[in-house]
Amino acid sequence: MLRWRPRHRHAHPARLRARGLAAGAIALALAGCGGDERTTTGFTEPPPLTKAEFLQEADRICFAIESQIEASLDDFVNDDHPDPAQVRRVVERIVVPRLRSEVQTIRLLDPPPDDADEIERILAATQRGTDQLEADPESAVDRIPAGLREGERLARAYGSEECGIR
Repeated sequence: MLRWRPRHRHAHPARLRARGLAAGAIALALAGCGGDERTTTGFTEPPPLTKAEFLQEADRICFAIESQIEASLDDFVNDDHPDPAQVRRVVERIVVPRLRSEVQTIRLLDPPPDDADEIERILAATQRGTDQLEADPESAVDRIPAGLREGERLARAYGSEECGIR
């Protein structure tokens, strides 16, 4: 015999998260009210990151994403002469999307104002290299695209220890 049960006995986890986020936003808005001249909407704008803080965050992002790429490559490309179709799939489905995510995530950081142009050059080179890789995925077997090499060189010169395809 089937019995009718209440459909949702407890609130759905997504609803609970949404309520929590809304409550957090309201609390932040109330806490942000004050006499700070940089306040425009009730929130205090944080200062830009210092170079050391920016590098720490960018390196953390690069390390996480590039570790995912390396793990994926280990799982999918097991021999010294991988099948070109397999390489294409891995590059298109894993490497390119993760590199794009890396660039987008780093762009969300608030860089030191004096370094913004240099950081943009690094990200633009990485984006170019990602586009090159997407245009010719099989080339990844023999070489790293010039844009990715340039992005890595610029990132190292800026002080990054983790950013750049190796």
